[in-house]
Amino acid sequence: MDFRQLEYFRAVVEAGSVSQAAKNLNMTQPPVSHAITKLERELGVRLLERTAKGVHPTQAGLHLLSRGERLLADRNRVVETLRSMAEGAAGDLRIGVEPMVINEIIADVLAEFLDQAPSARVSLIDVTPDVIVQRIRAGELDMGCVPFAPAQFAGFVADICEWYPVIDIDIKLAVPKYRAKEQHPDGKGWGRWILPSPIPAFSGMPDAAEKALSADHSFEVIEVSTPQTALAFVAAGLGVAPVTERMAGKSDAVALLDPPRWLRPMQATLLWKRGTEITPLMERWLQATRIVAEHRRTLGR
Repeated sequence: MDFRQLEYFRAVVEAGSVSQAAKNLNMTQPPVSHAITKLERELGVRLLERTAKGVHPTQAGLHLLSRGERLLADRNRVVETLRSMAEGAAGDLRIGVEPMVINEIIADVLAEFLDQAPSARVSLIDVTPDVIVQRIRAGELDMGCVPFAPAQFAGFVADICEWYPVIDIDIKLAVPKYRAKEQHPDGKGWGRWILPSPIPAFSGMPDAAEKALSADHSFEVIEVSTPQTALAFVAAGLGVAPVTERMAGKSDAVALLDPPRWLRPMQATLLWKRGTEITPLMERWLQATRIVAEHRRTLGR
């Protein structure tokens, strides 16, 4: 039994005759008659009562009609879902995101993506950049977004991943409000800096600060898991930290200053496994990312 036979059988029952069903299907009568006869032979049961006034379903025919309607409806749903998946409008997408990029761009990308593909299911996994790379390599994530430019990738990251640079992320220096008027050329003399822990997979803020301030005798570091964590320490007067305006929000205890020249903007970069197939849903995410990035560039932020 196949779906074509079910469709012909339903058409015959609805029309009340084989000839009318054939007309409704834009077919000749013999193929429809043959399909019904073959179906009855395969199932070993009579499905239609044939009379001079037309045909009527038997008890078995009514049972098949009821179950067949559900089968056809399920088939149609599967076909529609597969078509949607082929168009990048449905399916499951697993994205690894570093907390900073959620604030800076991923929240907007997700909104744009779901406007385009409301039936898609997106899992955002909030993890550190090194874990993102590990999970992309293991096939546990489809894509990831990290706050590093390709020039900051360790060699093994470039071997594992393809990438798309998204946007630059401007940096500010968060300082305790009562220290906002202090002058510290090239960032020297601030004393304690609150910085993310170094990550072997990427060179970033800790490496830049160590290189620029190694001769500054007041320089010391408190390591935190993410730049967001640093804000509470700055507010408590424990030191200064690189942050973004979006991350900092409004705080009566923190002031945002222009950073020293060596503290360059970060770059949000989208990653996926090198050599892997870019599925229609991944392509849809890339498209949403490009739209949001272009909008940000147009606004100049």
